[in-house]
Amino acid sequence: MQAAFTWMLIGVLVASVVSFLVMGLVQFGRTNSLARKAHQMRMKFSSSDPFDVPCRYGQFALIANGHSGRANNVTYGRLEGWPVRAFDFRYEVGHGTRRLTRHYSVVVAETELDLPPVLMWNERDIEGSPMAVRQSSGRLAWWFYVGSDALAATLEEECRPLADQGVSVQICGSTLMLCAPVRKARQNYIQTLEKMGQILRKVRNAPRVEPQ
Repeated sequence: MQAAFTWMLIGVLVASVVSFLVMGLVQFGRTNSLARKAHQMRMKFSSSDPFDVPCRYGQFALIANGHSGRANNVTYGRLEGWPVRAFDFRYEVGHGTRRLTRHYSVVVAETELDLPPVLMWNERDIEGSPMAVRQSSGRLAWWFYVGSDALAATLEEECRPLADQGVSVQICGSTLMLCAPVRKARQNYIQTLEKMGQILRKVRNAPRVEPQ
């Protein structure tokens, strides 16, 4: 009995070590892949968070959704003349044995536009949706939304190609955020980052004040 218990403990330990090694290799590969893509896009890359993302973007629903938020794999540069940052973001919900970690790919653009607030949450990520959207009666295709009807319609049209990835959108002041849950190891923010330039061009010409 003692020997069987000992071998069981050894088996659990070995399995844990292998699991951590695999996770480390996957993360290493992800970081290298994103770094190469950032270079190809003539942007800079940092495996850590040089912008203090949880503090800088704390007003956004995604960032405020849980606790212990942290960012890494940050790509940054400019699109349409404005600063753009893309990163992996993780936060936790619950505590103790009910604690869960959620992983998102995020792209943020800090524009100089005076835009009305909008929050659009993709129905494919309903478990991560903030309370404000869950209580909303607004709906556009894949998204529940609150805020400017006109700007939401513009964003829905531009973000439609990203809908099946679970991409959600929020505008706070002059800053635009796109985020999507990461459910597969190879899923990342590159396609969303490439799309951001087109979205910014469209938003630049979108109505800034709701009609009376």
